[in-house]
Amino acid sequence: MFKFDFDLEDEEPDNQFQSSYTPISSENPLKSSSNSPEQVPFEEVSLSQLLDALPPLISYSPLIIPLSSAKRSVTLARRDLFDARFQLISEGAGDGAANKEDDEVTDRIQALEFLDVPSDLVPGVYEGGLKTWECSLDLVDYLDSTNGGYVRGKRVLEVGCGTAVPSSYLLQNIFSSPPVSSDASNDKQETHIHVQDYNASVLELVTLPNIILAWYMSSASTNYRNSLPKSHSPDDEHPPANPSTPSDLPISLPLKSAFQASLAEYNIHLRFFAGSWNGFDPSLTGGPYNLALTSETIYRSDGLRPLINLMNTACGYFPQPLDKLVEQKLSLRSVSSNEPHPYLCLVAAKVLYFGVGGGVSEFVRAVEGSPWKGKVDTVWEKMAGVGRSVMRVRWDQE
Repeated sequence: MFKFDFDLEDEEPDNQFQSSYTPISSENPLKSSSNSPEQVPFEEVSLSQLLDALPPLISYSPLIIPLSSAKRSVTLARRDLFDARFQLISEGAGDGAANKEDDEVTDRIQALEFLDVPSDLVPGVYEGGLKTWECSLDLVDYLDSTNGGYVRGKRVLEVGCGTAVPSSYLLQNIFSSPPVSSDASNDKQETHIHVQDYNASVLELVTLPNIILAWYMSSASTNYRNSLPKSHSPDDEHPPANPSTPSDLPISLPLKSAFQASLAEYNIHLRFFAGSWNGFDPSLTGGPYNLALTSETIYRSDGLRPLINLMNTACGYFPQPLDKLVEQKLSLRSVSSNEPHPYLCLVAAKVLYFGVGGGVSEFVRAVEGSPWKGKVDTVWEKMAGVGRSVMRVRWDQE
């Protein structure tokens, strides 16, 4: 049963959580009207393609997420931004000879540019995915308060995932539990974790590395770690499965194979999507989803309509969403033809994004004024400083 017992980097500005949206001037050469959000296709980026793009070594540091429910914290390992920058430079992304007509090359060049100014956003070019934003941590706090975000056997979509903190947290929880039984058919539950970001380079540079780190720091990687031969070379040494200690993780072919073997053992279907929300195609993703979540994605007024359309579509256009939150326990039944599709749709955001008009109030008006007559409930909030909240959206179609 699906249930919820419902700053950061080294020398970068990402070391400080940003409370405002800072758009780059339209004169910035990276901004191109020919590369508007409406014209960037929504498409899948294969896991094999992303695995092939990984460097031989990734550097990571702990991301400590405070939890309000039990006065404790959870720690995830997160790839360092300086390491992502080094990868791009070593692969020649900054070379002037690069073919800028190639979309993939252009995306990587832009990623390198924005690694140097990660607090800035350019609509239709870069949407902040290389940063870890505050509200993604708020989602983890809320999910943890609802039985640790147990999602085994369900379908999950994180929209605008970026560094994929919530998805990494959910996957680390699954990987830290026993794998599905090979004997009991009832335990062979398929879990679908899908992540989406506007920039494919974000999926490559931070999303997949953070997910692999979540696996490595769990008990699911035990067999792999125990199989490693003793090495006298520091370059071949593997760190302990301790996310609290900064270190480097060698990315070898055996590690990639072990990661994929764990996905199969736990019956996890991990898929990656990039591109504009306007092109979201549920037939491509195999929806609907039981859990759809997003954070820090309502900062632009003109992005609300495609986001709301996507989230509504992801939840299946069903008229009777689950609307039961009893103390801190929430259950989602499995989908069948005889009952409404149960889902939980969560949006985490700051109350106001200064300078561009985005924020909670405008989002609520947009949801309630949409053709689906949605309703928004606040399920988590922080009022000190720049206010933040986690909202649950119900798509009550009539």
